[in-house]
Amino acid sequence: MRRIQREIAVLAAVVCLPFAAVAAATPAQAATASDRSSSCRSGWVALTFDDGPSFYRPRTLQILRSTRVPAAFFDVGMRVAANPQFAAFEARDGHLVLNHTYYHPNLNKLTPAAVRKEVLDTEAVLRAAGVRMSFKGVRPPFLAANAKVRAEMAEIGYRAVIGADVITNDSNAATTPAKIRSAVFQGLAPGAVVLLHDGNIDTPAGASAVTALPSIVRGIHARGYCFGTLDRNGKVVTADGLTPSTSRIPQIINPVPYLPLIEELRGKPPQDPPQPYVIVRSPHAPAGDR
Repeated sequence: MRRIQREIAVLAAVVCLPFAAVAAATPAQAATASDRSSSCRSGWVALTFDDGPSFYRPRTLQILRSTRVPAAFFDVGMRVAANPQFAAFEARDGHLVLNHTYYHPNLNKLTPAAVRKEVLDTEAVLRAAGVRMSFKGVRPPFLAANAKVRAEMAEIGYRAVIGADVITNDSNAATTPAKIRSAVFQGLAPGAVVLLHDGNIDTPAGASAVTALPSIVRGIHARGYCFGTLDRNGKVVTADGLTPSTSRIPQIINPVPYLPLIEELRGKPPQDPPQPYVIVRSPHAPAGDR
């Protein structure tokens, strides 16, 4: 009788095990399994975010953490200085943190000395925030970097000038989440670098991109792509998903600096440095961040 009871107990454990495993699995774990499997039949792409950390950064980080998707953050020095708690967290959570200049100017319109200052000041503020970039990578604002600018940046060690293959027009506050998703899906190709923003330096946009992000992640997976990262040449390489830390996601503490669109200055030369406006409360910020 005891032997029969033991056999029933063992059988129950074996039968119940798969159900327990399924119950314990989360969508994030399923995404990780997808990244590690042969389902990457279409190739690898990389998500990148410019201009932060903004009001929307906490939500962006939460979405990426829950879906186990790594990203590259090209952060702006003036915003890193305002809320430095994000930079080290991003790196610790498994993301790349790279350079997007300090005041977000069009580098083609600056003197060589001003180009260097924009890049080196951002490097300094990232270092002060606890980030050691894994390589010196920079994305020039507006993707504007002529031969002289590239040569100047190479002189200070920034040989990876990183552009984008997929541009969504999410910097326009009128661009809907559906349009952002459509632009991403239409531009997908093996090795594509996708450029998104979670709060622009110079427009009130951001809400639509963050709203679209979960469905962008799902749609990219559904199309057979997996999420990679960038190498020191700015090319997409495979990644083993995201293994986030156990730290709590930071929140915005200080006002987020904002600049008017300094790409278009009505013929006037850029200020050196430009003077930022500061938004204490963004009308487009999520309710929890106000």
